[in-house]
Amino acid sequence: MGWETDENPKIDNIFPITTKKFPLLGNVACGEPIFADEQFETFIEASSDIKADFCLRAKGDSMTGIRIFDGDIVFIQKQDMVNNGEVAAVLIKDDATLKRVYYDREDNILQLVAENPLYKTMRYTGEELNQIRVLGRAVAFQSNIK
Repeated sequence: MGWETDENPKIDNIFPITTKKFPLLGNVACGEPIFADEQFETFIEASSDIKADFCLRAKGDSMTGIRIFDGDIVFIQKQDMVNNGEVAAVLIKDDATLKRVYYDREDNILQLVAENPLYKTMRYTGEELNQIRVLGRAVAFQSNIK
C-alpha cells in the first residue's frame, strides 16, 4: 500500500508481559461470611509482578468502596498476621470473608470492617478470637470489563 513493512520490527519501549498462574481456591465473601471449602477450582493467569500465593473470587458487595465487586478475583499473599487497616481474607470458624482488619491489643478486640456503609462492622472479643484465622493479605484484584 505504498510502504514497506518489516515483519518483525524492533520497538525499544515495548516489553513482553510475563505471567504466572495462581491457584483459584474458591470464593470469599464480600458481605456475610460464606462457607470456605478451599477446593481448588482452576488457575488464574496474571502478571508475575503480583506477589500472591493464591486467589479467591469475591462474592457480594461489601468491598465496593475499594472497587472490589462481585465476581472479581482477589489475589492473596498467604500470611497469618496483617497490619491494622490492611484488607485480608479471614476465616471465621469455617466461613471466609474479605474485610479491612483492625485489632486493638489493649482491649483485645478484632474489628472486620466493610468498605460499604450498608454493612456493619463485625466485632470479636475474648474466646471468639480463637475461632478466627487470617488466611492472608489482599495484594491485588482483577476485574472484568462489563
